[in-house]
Amino acid sequence: MSARLAILGGVDAPPLGGSIELVSPCLPPEFSGRWEHADVLYTVRGQRAGEPVYQACLNKVQKVLYRKLTKASDAADADFYAFSFYYDRAVDLGVIDEKKGGTIRVSDYIQAAERVCSGLLEPQRPFLCLDLVYISVLLQELGFPPHKQLRLARTINQVETSWALGATFQHLESWRKH
Repeated sequence: MSARLAILGGVDAPPLGGSIELVSPCLPPEFSGRWEHADVLYTVRGQRAGEPVYQACLNKVQKVLYRKLTKASDAADADFYAFSFYYDRAVDLGVIDEKKGGTIRVSDYIQAAERVCSGLLEPQRPFLCLDLVYISVLLQELGFPPHKQLRLARTINQVETSWALGATFQHLESWRKH
């Protein structure tokens, strides 16, 4: 969620006062609503229609992640399990079974982002475009090629899994500041 906040244009710090409004190209142009993160309530809304949402969001996410990641040299060859945020978005798309998990290619996230951001899917989930663009850019920046297949699981040996993606992003942010 810290990554989502950065993409929306916010900062991970308590506000100085009043309400905070964030306007993002990654939200549907007609969307206006509230979103809470770290006990702060934000008013969020999409930008006016103009540039295609997918391309505008892609540009924004690429700027947020610029020079924050190092490609993993073995990303294309290693078996990779993804959890939590990746799993939940794949379930939202209907790509995997919520109970059993499954597999997904990086290109599936990219194509879904293009469809969702163009308004063809999920109008009731205003953050889905942002989330899918973030996932697809993050995976590619880490060195996963579009054809790479990821295994998505909620449990391993009957133990619930989670991945502190937000904490990882926050940690990367702290490196950049030092």
